[in-house]
Amino acid sequence: MKSNVVQHQTDIRADIMLIDEMITLNQEGLTFYNQAMTYVEDYNLKRIFSTKANIHQRMLRRFEQLRPLSSEPLHGLSHTMPVTYTQATKLLHQCHISQAMAALVVIEQQVLTQMKQAVRQAHQPQLANQLAEGAAWLQISCDGMSSLNPG
Repeated sequence: MKSNVVQHQTDIRADIMLIDEMITLNQEGLTFYNQAMTYVEDYNLKRIFSTKANIHQRMLRRFEQLRPLSSEPLHGLSHTMPVTYTQATKLLHQCHISQAMAALVVIEQQVLTQMKQAVRQAHQPQLANQLAEGAAWLQISCDGMSSLNPG
């Protein structure tokens, strides 16, 4: 009996770490895309960046709603490589739009991969469903970004 309780607590801690990762990933994405809208003048790019910011905002809200399940502090990325938008930011500042979009496709694919891994690692069905839905939103937006970047 005691081992089941210990395993349950371990599962809960693992899920909390997944939630922390998703919160951090979506905070990074939201911050980047909100800033990216100010770097470009092209209406279509602004629209794409706005859509991406909205997706990250929506997912961030959902994962933050799951976060009160714990009173532990937010730990950030625990066992995945942190995503960095630094290269894309530099390219946008330098007005290398096609290179920036290519970098963003790679970054978003990394985020999508992390989301898909998290779906498989989740212990709570509610968390797995939220992660799967977030992965679907990201997949759709990644497909859209990839189609704009023929490289």
